[in-house]
Amino acid sequence: MGALLRRLGLDRVRTRLLAAFGILLLSAIALAVGGWLGMRGMQRELAGYEEELLPGVARALELAERTAQVAAIAPHLADSRTPQTLETNAAVVAGLLDDIRRRSLEVPPTADLQPPMSLRLEGVDRDLSQLIVLTRRRHLLDARLERQIAALDRLGTRIHAIGRTGTPDPAIPALWSSLALGATTDKPATLGRLQADVEALMKAARRRHSLDRLDAAFQRELEALARGPDSILSLRRELLDQEKRTDYLVALTRFNADRLSDDVGRHVAQLRRTAASRNESVQRAVRSGETAMALLAAACILIGLGAAQYVRRLVAQVETITRVMSRLAQGDTAQPTPATTRRDELGELARSFEVFRDHLLAKQTLLSELKQQRELLEAVHESLTDALAVFDREHRLLLWNPQLTTLLAPHGIVPADGLPRRAIVDALPAGTTWLAPGRTEARPLEASALAGAAVFEHVELRLPEGQVLDLRSRAMPGGGTVTLMTDVSARRAIETRLQHAQKLDVLGQLTGGVAHDFNNYLGTILGNLSLMESQVAGDAQAHAQWRRVHRAATSAAALTRRLLAFARRQPLQAEQVPVDEMVEEMQDLIEYSAGAAVAVAFELASAPLQVHVDRGQLENALLNLVLNSAAAMPGGGRLAVRTRAAGDAVEIAVSDTGHGIPEHQQTQVFDPFFTTKAAGEGSGLGLSIVYGFVRQSGGEVALVSKPGRGTTVMLRFPASVGVAMPPAPHPRGEGHAPLAGAHVLLVDDDEAFRATLTDMLEREGLRVTAVPTAEQALTLLERGAPVDALLSDVCLGSGMDGLRLVQRVHDAWPALPVGLMSGLSPELLPHAGEWNPAFAFVHKPFEPAKLADWLAGLIRNDTVETGFETPLAG
Repeated sequence: MGALLRRLGLDRVRTRLLAAFGILLLSAIALAVGGWLGMRGMQRELAGYEEELLPGVARALELAERTAQVAAIAPHLADSRTPQTLETNAAVVAGLLDDIRRRSLEVPPTADLQPPMSLRLEGVDRDLSQLIVLTRRRHLLDARLERQIAALDRLGTRIHAIGRTGTPDPAIPALWSSLALGATTDKPATLGRLQADVEALMKAARRRHSLDRLDAAFQRELEALARGPDSILSLRRELLDQEKRTDYLVALTRFNADRLSDDVGRHVAQLRRTAASRNESVQRAVRSGETAMALLAAACILIGLGAAQYVRRLVAQVETITRVMSRLAQGDTAQPTPATTRRDELGELARSFEVFRDHLLAKQTLLSELKQQRELLEAVHESLTDALAVFDREHRLLLWNPQLTTLLAPHGIVPADGLPRRAIVDALPAGTTWLAPGRTEARPLEASALAGAAVFEHVELRLPEGQVLDLRSRAMPGGGTVTLMTDVSARRAIETRLQHAQKLDVLGQLTGGVAHDFNNYLGTILGNLSLMESQVAGDAQAHAQWRRVHRAATSAAALTRRLLAFARRQPLQAEQVPVDEMVEEMQDLIEYSAGAAVAVAFELASAPLQVHVDRGQLENALLNLVLNSAAAMPGGGRLAVRTRAAGDAVEIAVSDTGHGIPEHQQTQVFDPFFTTKAAGEGSGLGLSIVYGFVRQSGGEVALVSKPGRGTTVMLRFPASVGVAMPPAPHPRGEGHAPLAGAHVLLVDDDEAFRATLTDMLEREGLRVTAVPTAEQALTLLERGAPVDALLSDVCLGSGMDGLRLVQRVHDAWPALPVGLMSGLSPELLPHAGEWNPAFAFVHKPFEPAKLADWLAGLIRNDTVETGFETPLAG
């Protein structure tokens, strides 16, 4: 059976529905045919009805309507206020009368309506014509009366004016009031009384000659209003007569129109009786047709119910699929899809919907992943530390992050959608420059900068106040650019300070190396000078020459210390220094150094705080600043030395009123060899040495200068509270008793200094064994050489250095006193990080007496625990 249905196509919904609709169509055709046959019978009856009765009824009704319109328009015709309205209503009346005549002629001749209707139409036409004539006359009378009333108003204005300036005759105002009342009254009796009053008042006014006091025009105008054919009262009386006649004609017209309507009504009643007879015939034909139609309709209903039952089952399944789709739209993807096993169109729809659901699930998964990626991108966009700006192909701003708003706000730039890149560049401060990679010279920020930014992926903007903005741009595939903007001002400042520190460090290392060798030379010179002093003591000239050489060597040693101070590595003898007391003690020296043309002022307010620094170097730094300030005021000025307690620090400031330092040079004043003085007038090391000393002492240096107003240099040191203690004296032996006959093993690679130091020690009563290398010293000790102390230079050439030597000696012979010496401070020495504080140290160059004191303490084991020993240079 199923195969047969499939072959016939009846398993398809469309086929089944078409079959049901076909049956309904056949039933509808049968119903229509039956109805048509019934309607044919009714049509024949109605045709006779229409041919005999309906035209007469229609004409009678139209005549009744036109006669009613005539009766209704007559009052409007009489009440026409303007000639135009009158003419319009007259035309309407004429049209209605013509239409009534034409339609009365269409009434059948046998009817009893046509003769009396013609007579009554003639009466209505005659009455309306007279009414139109009367209405035109009334319009003329109204116009004349209006002109007279206007004239009366003018006279009233003049009478009122006369009353304000004097006392007029009472008859004249009374006359005016009577005329004004007559212009508005509707009663003939009142008009007669007012006419008598006017005559009496006119006679009274003439008798008292009141009119003679008025001008002739006034008298004529008053006479015309009170008497004559155009007087107000005469015109008003004539107008009332016209209104009476008009009312009569209106009533007559309406009477004739009503009689005409009655005639038409009688004719319509006759037609109704005829129509009732024909209507009964039509009803009989209709009932026959209704019976046939009811039978056919019942058959169609049965067929429709069967089709509706099938459609209901079909729709139920469609609704089930719809509910599943709605639940899917709400996010419920777990509902099973019904009707997927059907072989008709519903099955195909259900299976297509299931495929759609699978695709929707895949799309939702994709959208969820895209949302997560978008949220991640937004989080990255908001959390970027750099400012982000996205421009379209026309260089208009499309997207930006809050960091861009913050970065541009100080310059009055507010990012907005569509803001051109040129507007952002133009809003930057005047004097802004830009630097592209591979270029060493910054260019002014002009319109060309826009092109530059497009050519170079990396551009650096330098603003006048020192801000530096780093711009990195990348082109987008669809056009436009993405730009990251970073404020690298702090980074550039750190890089500048780092370069400055690296430069100082490199130069300090170079200076330290030179100072090491130079100290060896100075040690040789000063040592030999000490040995030669007794030989030239008897010769005054030779001794004077000796003193000059000794002074020069001592100055060279001081210069070496200053060079090491520049390197921030000179050995300092730190002590508690009360800054205010120190400045007071130096007051005379400061005033002398500043010169007579400079007024010096002191403001000391740092007590009771003290600083832990090398006093001599601090005094030297202060004098250096005073000399620089005095040099900046060749014509004289004011110099101030101020101290103050600033929290946990002490500040020393030296201010002058000199010519100041240009802004572009202020970052270079602490560079070695930089000077603003003329060639040959300055070494450029003064402020560099001050800078090195302050930084080595744990302090800070700041400079503030304005060209033409002066300069202030401030030194800031960590503060401490306490009583300044004098430096501990170097250990001395009593009469150098421990040195007599002591055997010292001396190690130094410099032959001249080794020989000089040997002579110095032997003159102090020591026995000296001198070797140039650490390896030779170790060999002697291993052979059991009787040695009371080991003194070694740190730098010993290409072999083992002195630090490793004393370490090995200390490990192998811990009771043997060991000491180190060098022209460098310990922190500049090789392997300074491995330095053992237990090793005694002495700084080259030194004088014999102080060296003897140091060795005596070393042999007595007084200095072994003191760590790095302070220098013994004179």
